[in-house]
Amino acid sequence: MEYALLIVVIVGVVFFRTPVGKGILGEFQVKLFLGRNKPNQQYVIHNLMIVNEGKSSQIDHLLINRSGIFVIETKNYAGRIYGEENQKEWTQVFQYGKVKNHFYNPILQNRTHIYALSQLLNRKDCFYSIIVFPKAKLMTNTTTDVGKIGLVRKKIRSETSIIFTEDEMNEIYAKLNEIKLHPAVTNRQHVKEIHQMKQKIEQNICPRCGKPLLLKEGKYGSFYGCSGYPQCTFKKKA
Repeated sequence: MEYALLIVVIVGVVFFRTPVGKGILGEFQVKLFLGRNKPNQQYVIHNLMIVNEGKSSQIDHLLINRSGIFVIETKNYAGRIYGEENQKEWTQVFQYGKVKNHFYNPILQNRTHIYALSQLLNRKDCFYSIIVFPKAKLMTNTTTDVGKIGLVRKKIRSETSIIFTEDEMNEIYAKLNEIKLHPAVTNRQHVKEIHQMKQKIEQNICPRCGKPLLLKEGKYGSFYGCSGYPQCTFKKKA
């Protein structure tokens, strides 16, 4: 019996050192910080899949209270993370710079989530974006909140303005929870859609509305913007 228990412990330790295990552990830590639903005070939804304009978005965590909707993206990367607010890609660095990986800017990813939510709820004045890296050492320069798990609680506590009435808060939760219980797409369909979206962006096609992306000049240099502007504000770095 003791031997079997030891085997289980060893397997568990090994598993939680894998990327999948680290991901599960990071998600669990954020869930603990957010806590449970408190009727008329706060509501929490995890792993919400929504569809807007035919495109799906998978949202890691949502907290809804009378101050607004906190949209939380969790990234379970280790090493050092380098990135700025509007860079298309951020960089993960291992082994004193010998190993580098690139990944899509989570701030831009969360903007897409918030855009989809704003269209679904017909509200734009109530969202807070938070990016959480439970394990990494951050070398980032952003105006969006990016940090460790403790940032979640700090951000939620710092927002004290009242945006929603209790009825509005309850209605929003009921609507999003119904979507959570009856998702329009599966995780497999969502992953397939992400690959298709990346292909469209590479071909200079707007992933939101399908119109061409045009090369433009802005305050900070060249970029590709949607030809459907101002109705669609999608853009990518040139």
